[in-house]
Amino acid sequence: METGKEKYMDIFSKDNTIISDIINRILNCREIKDLYVFGESVEELECLYPAIHVIKGNTREDMTGEVVYIHIIDREELEQIIPWVMEEKETKDFIIYISSDTDISDEDMKMLGTPHYLDRYSGLTGVLFLTGVSFQSPRGLAVPDEFKVLAVIHFYNEADILERTIQYLLSQEIDLYLLDNWSDDGSYEIAERYQNDYPERIYLEQFPLSGKSENYEWYNQLEKTEKISKELNYDWFIHYDADEMRVSPWENVTLREAIYHIDRQGYNCIENTVIDFRFTKRDSGNIFMEDTFFDFRHDRKLFDQLKTWKKSQKVDLKSAAGHFVHITNPKAYPLKFLNRHYPLRSMEQAEKKVFQDRLPRFQKEHAERGWHGHYDSFKKAEDFIFERSQLLKWGKETFRELYIPLFLECGLRWDNNVSSAKIDLPNIENGKVIIYGAGNIGKIAYLELAEKNEIAAWVDKLYRQLPAMFCEKVTSPEEIQKLDYDYIILAVKKETLRQEITEELKNYCIAEEKLLYI
Repeated sequence: METGKEKYMDIFSKDNTIISDIINRILNCREIKDLYVFGESVEELECLYPAIHVIKGNTREDMTGEVVYIHIIDREELEQIIPWVMEEKETKDFIIYISSDTDISDEDMKMLGTPHYLDRYSGLTGVLFLTGVSFQSPRGLAVPDEFKVLAVIHFYNEADILERTIQYLLSQEIDLYLLDNWSDDGSYEIAERYQNDYPERIYLEQFPLSGKSENYEWYNQLEKTEKISKELNYDWFIHYDADEMRVSPWENVTLREAIYHIDRQGYNCIENTVIDFRFTKRDSGNIFMEDTFFDFRHDRKLFDQLKTWKKSQKVDLKSAAGHFVHITNPKAYPLKFLNRHYPLRSMEQAEKKVFQDRLPRFQKEHAERGWHGHYDSFKKAEDFIFERSQLLKWGKETFRELYIPLFLECGLRWDNNVSSAKIDLPNIENGKVIIYGAGNIGKIAYLELAEKNEIAAWVDKLYRQLPAMFCEKVTSPEEIQKLDYDYIILAVKKETLRQEITEELKNYCIAEEKLLYI
C-alpha cells in the first residue's frame, strides 16, 4: 500500500542530477558556456548540457571564469575555500557542494549563506551552498522613485479574493491596471473603491467596452494587455492573475525591489514556478493566501511560465495563451519568482467558477485554439477535494527547505518531460549539424544529436524572441549561409511549414542532399 510519505516523495525526482540541473540553469540564463570546476571531477556533473565546457583546476588562480563549482570532502578544504569565496562572491557565482560527513559550523553558514539539504528532493546527501552575484539578496537596496512596475489583471467574478490581491500588490509597491470582464458578483465595485482611494496607482476599466460576451475571449484580453504594456510609461510589466500571490526569491524583499535588482544586472524577464494550493476535506473556509496544502504542477506545459518583462515594443502573450511572453532578445534571470496559485479556494467558489463561470464560456476558444483544458477533469463537486497525503504542507520553513525546487525549478519530477518524448531522428554521427526549429521537436533533436555530433547552429525564424536554450543561443536562418555544416535537420512536423522552410533554404542555394527531415 502506498503511504502518504511515498506520495510526498513522488513529487521530487530523487535522482542524482540536481547539481547538474542547477548549473545548467545558471549557465543557460547567464548565457555562459564555461564551467570552472575546482578539484577532482565528480559524478554529479555527468548531466551537464552538451554545449558546456568543463574547465578543471586545482588552484584559485585556475578559476578565472564567472561560474565555479566546488566539491568539498573534508574540513580542511572547506577552510581553504571560504576566504576565496568571500573575496570574489561579488563577481562570480559559486556552487559549493559539501559532503555529508564534513563538519560545517554556524560561522561557515553565516558566510556561505543558506544551506540546502539535497536529500529532501534528490538522491544526493550533503549540503549545497549557492553564493554569488545571481543569489545575493537586494535587501536594503534603494529603489529610485521613478522606477515603476505595473501588474495587469483581467478578472471575472473574483469578489471573494480581489480585495486581498489588490492590497497585497500595493504592499509590494506594484501599481495595478484592473480589467473587469463584466463581473456580476460585486468584483467591479470592489475594484472601483480601491481605484478611488489610489487614483495615481490603480487604473480600472471594464473590458470589452461593448459589454459582456457569452464567451471568455481570452485572446482579446491578452491582446489588450500587450497594448497596455506598449503604451503606458512603466519600466516593467507583470501579467498577473487575481487568484495568485507572487513571491520574490528573497524573504522580506518586495516584488518591486527584486525586479529593480534584476534589472540592474542586465536581465529583462523573469520566469515563475507555479504551485497550486488545494482545499481538502478538512478545510472549512476560503484558503486564499493561507498556508495550507499545495502541489507542484506536474504538467511541464502549464508549469513553464514567463509573465514578467521589461518594457519592450515587441510583446506577444497570445501565441502561448498568456503563459509565456515573447519579447525582443529575452534574458531570463536564473532565480524564478514563486507563484502561489489558488484557483479553487472553497467548495462553493469552485463549483460556481468551474461549472458556471468558466467551462461554458471556454467552449469557443477551446474548440478554436485548444485552450482552457485545465478544468476538463472536473466532472462533479467531489473532484475538487484533494487528499492531504498527496500534497505538501506549507509551513514557516517551506521557503527555505524547498528553496531549490521553488526558485530554480530543479529537483522536480515531470510527467511529460521533453527529453522523454520519442521522435524519428536521422542516424548520423560525428557530423556538423544545424537544427532548424527551436520548438519541442527541436529541443528533443538537440539533446539526442548533440551526444554524437557537433551542433553547428540552432536556428529559428523567431530567434529574436527566443531565450537561450541548453546554453545555446538560437540564431537567424540567414546565418546558415555563413556556416560550415554537413546536414540541416528540419525539426518541424507541420507539413506546410516544412515546405515553406525547404523553399527558403533552396533560395540560399543549399543542396537538397544536406536537408534531413524528422
